[in-house]
Amino acid sequence: MRSLHPPHSSSVSLGKMLADWRRLSLAFLLLSFVPRIFAEKCSSTTYEWWRDDIRSGNRAFLVELEMRGGAVLCLSKGFGSSTELLDPVIRSIMHTANFDQQSKMPCSVLGGYISPNVDINIPNGTTASTARRRLLTGEEDICAASRPDLNTCKYPMQDELGQWSWGGIAYQIGQVNGNCTTPDEEKDGAVCHENARNELQHDWKHSPVYGGDEISCDEVDAKNTRYLSGVLFSQAPLLDDMKYPMYMVSSEVDRLAALDDTRNAGLQYAREMKGENGCDAEIVYEFFPKPGGGISVSLSQVMGCTIPEDENKEECKRKSRAIADSTSAYISNDVVVVPVKQSTLRESQYLPVRPNCDQGTNSTTIKMSTQFICAATGERINITSVKMSQAGSPDNQLFDAGGKRVVEISRDQSNPTTFQFDPANPSDCWYKNSCGGWSFGPGFSFEMDAASAPESCGSFYWDPLILSVAGDGMAASVKASSGANESPTALQGFSVLLTITALNFLL
Repeated sequence: MRSLHPPHSSSVSLGKMLADWRRLSLAFLLLSFVPRIFAEKCSSTTYEWWRDDIRSGNRAFLVELEMRGGAVLCLSKGFGSSTELLDPVIRSIMHTANFDQQSKMPCSVLGGYISPNVDINIPNGTTASTARRRLLTGEEDICAASRPDLNTCKYPMQDELGQWSWGGIAYQIGQVNGNCTTPDEEKDGAVCHENARNELQHDWKHSPVYGGDEISCDEVDAKNTRYLSGVLFSQAPLLDDMKYPMYMVSSEVDRLAALDDTRNAGLQYAREMKGENGCDAEIVYEFFPKPGGGISVSLSQVMGCTIPEDENKEECKRKSRAIADSTSAYISNDVVVVPVKQSTLRESQYLPVRPNCDQGTNSTTIKMSTQFICAATGERINITSVKMSQAGSPDNQLFDAGGKRVVEISRDQSNPTTFQFDPANPSDCWYKNSCGGWSFGPGFSFEMDAASAPESCGSFYWDPLILSVAGDGMAASVKASSGANESPTALQGFSVLLTITALNFLL
């Protein structure tokens, strides 16, 4: 090896010393890039991360930018193999004040994100245990596996209509204190499209949940960010009226650690409610009172299509309207519970309606507290008025020209408030502009008067929980012999090249 110091000889030229110094400086410059890359980029493939870093029974998260916000895949790992992915995989999309959720087939997600070599975990007959295919199934579930063809990784109408998911809830906080949240696309979304024309912000962010290991990394292609113990999303669409974080955690241990960290604003007020395979979406809205006090919030809910809407517009609308017509709500233990008919939901998924599993049963889509929490004191304060929209005939004097009225939500679970005033004779006026010149859907309004929501509280927290739609119960794994994606990443190769080049300068 050449000496890095000039030898003790008066015959060494100044040019030789300068050349050695330039060589040494360039080598150190090249080496300085290696740790910087690994600090920002993932050092393993997605397959290796899923197989080696995620514990069975835990969740992991892949985040990507989308529209004016982003999306997250919640991946639940089973106990059947080191790569088993449970059904359903939950994809949540957030932008401005909109939240959409889709349930996806595990084999399709494995094939698209982790490895193309997929095994579908098919149960052995009708008595196969579902405990390893669903994290939260405590006993035998005869209704878990139901897809007609369990040997293929295709949705029932994938070939015919392009079906791409099992569907899920889509809802929007439509207005807060009279300010709307629907962007005017002609103004690049900077203002609301309604009469108020208030400003809108689209500063969507994501980061690790505080309190856990707080590990995240960007994948080499920069499309996704991986989160291990939990992910926090934040958005402030109405700076003077509303902002919100959303928390998703990997395990109960991580949830308790997050609760102990005071930097997770508002999380201490979120109620513990379980989603599919623990993929809870804990959204903690922070509302600010009007000048002088008082808060008003409106929310609308629909069920998303399971097929491409643009290509099958009428089919999509028909399925979505049927679910809306089956929507109801009731209040129990200070929580608004919103179910839809399970049979109608199954029909929208193009799955068979099973007499012993789906007929006469409901599937809950969202739960919302009937209390806002005063930020200054932590006190839970009852919301003054909790109402739901109803659809009926404009010939009925109880309804306006568009066939709509708004009523207080029932507190009797056996007699819930239904979206259709007369479910046996549903009105179609709610989606026909020809009735009153406008359309609407299942909506909810929350009002607090000035005495209940004083400015002295500073702000108020509110924590709805979104429940994902169940899939067909079929988990999936990477084939054991595939050796999937185990080669070094391009980034690793580039870093190795930098290191070798730097060493060559030193030798």
